[in-house]
Amino acid sequence: MKQSTLIPLALFCLFCTSSIQAQVDIKVNPLGLLFNNINASVEFGVKDNFGIEVTPGFGWDKLNLFNDGDYKGQVYRLGVNGRYYLNPTEKGLNGFYIGGYTRYKGGRFTLEGDQVDMNKFSLGFILGGKVVAQNERLIFDFGTGFGRALLFELTDAASGEQEDISDIPIANWDIPLYISIGYRFGGSSRK
Repeated sequence: MKQSTLIPLALFCLFCTSSIQAQVDIKVNPLGLLFNNINASVEFGVKDNFGIEVTPGFGWDKLNLFNDGDYKGQVYRLGVNGRYYLNPTEKGLNGFYIGGYTRYKGGRFTLEGDQVDMNKFSLGFILGGKVVAQNERLIFDFGTGFGRALLFELTDAASGEQEDISDIPIANWDIPLYISIGYRFGGSSRK
């Protein structure tokens, strides 16, 4: 095995073993299924009042361009959120939080043989709350936020011609909304 591959693998293993005793919350958003999305997230407790959340997702969306009909396609998402908990409880990272988020969304849409590739990158703030059950394992997370797309491009797959959508104000709004249920690993009580 090459040394250039061995060093990142060793660092990954070190990170995994050091976070075994830390709080890790794995969550799914069941409401996403109503909107043809599969959303999951993993939050790692970094400090007593700060967590980093990684949010991958997949969906089946429609895109309407200039009333030509609905382009249908599959999109994938990836986001990273930083959450600051104002008053975490003795059970870990719970309660009201504020933070920032980034979100990437990309995919390919098709209408009658025409294909369009989409790339969207958003940045914004979030606020919400997380409640933990008495067993200190089952969690409920809910929140919303507001952001703006810094990049929003549509590219014709055949010609490579790009259309920048970032000049259209309402198309650039990004409003995350989530209600998640999950399970907590590690993170023994701080009593």
